[in-house]
Amino acid sequence: MCARVRERECERDRVRERERERVRKSESAREHTCARERKRERERPRVRERERERERERERDRASESERERQRERESVRESVRERVRERECA
Repeated sequence: MCARVRERECERDRVRERERERVRKSESAREHTCARERKRERERPRVRERERERERERERDRASESERERQRERESVRESVRERVRERECA
């Protein structure tokens, strides 16, 4: 009789311990998830700022490419004018 009672108590203790372990793991996982989310929240402004900086850089590249294109066009016009002047001088 005492052995059965002791065995049932031991089984109840094992069940309680398994439940405590399950709860501990669950809380640990929840805390880990919360920590990841807090980290993500802290990083969001930096990520947005990096994206804005990359966009500004692309805009600068486009602007400088446009300026180079305008410069090539001006040079081309100057060259055409020089050619016409040379043709007139030769004629």
